[in-house]
Amino acid sequence: MTKLSVRLPGYERSMVLWGKRIGVAVAYGTLVGLVSRLWEDTWSDSLTFGISMAVVMLGVALAMDIRKRAGKD
Repeated sequence: MTKLSVRLPGYERSMVLWGKRIGVAVAYGTLVGLVSRLWEDTWSDSLTFGISMAVVMLGVALAMDIRKRAGKD
């Protein structure tokens, strides 16, 4: 991982973090969709399942972020 030489303000750090979360969610959704397709599901089912899993991952990340900001670790 590349370390930035400059300290980022809070909102920029949050943007980088959410960029990473979105990247991981897209990668996971793609993997789930491909595995679903290998099980001989239709393309439509595989695409829907992959997108659903990516949205669930982002929802969990958002909920964890909200709880962290509220001080309820």
